[in-house]
Amino acid sequence: MSETQARDPQLVDSTAFKLHRATVLLDRIADDYLVAQHQIHYAPFLVLLMARVLGPTTQHAIAQNLGVSRASVTQRVGALQKAGLLDVAKSATDARANTVVLTSEGESRVEAAWQGLEQHQDGVDSGVDERVLAAQLDRLIQNALGILKGGER
Repeated sequence: MSETQARDPQLVDSTAFKLHRATVLLDRIADDYLVAQHQIHYAPFLVLLMARVLGPTTQHAIAQNLGVSRASVTQRVGALQKAGLLDVAKSATDARANTVVLTSEGESRVEAAWQGLEQHQDGVDSGVDERVLAAQLDRLIQNALGILKGGER
């Protein structure tokens, strides 16, 4: 979207709008790459990635960390289990919960896809001071969490 196309330049210039637009574009780049090269869409890939980051974990924890509903994670986990990328078992500590863990094939897929995605997205951050951006994003995340919890800004 160019500035001449914008009906509301003030909105388009807002940090929140720009952050949303950047996120949408990065998600599209990731989804296009992952489907073409690893035969997986970005949303289920994020479930695999979260299972790797969290280690053996619950579907509830994955949903919380991704900011999506448990129902959507349950659906994705089922498909990923059928594909042989996740193992799912009843939790030893909570009969209502399932423990999710990557299979060895899931580990391999996440590793290859993540490395490839990093290389594919190389250049997106051209001209960006990554340390400064990362620090500012950390600040935004903390501010957002504070607002969600009703805390101080």
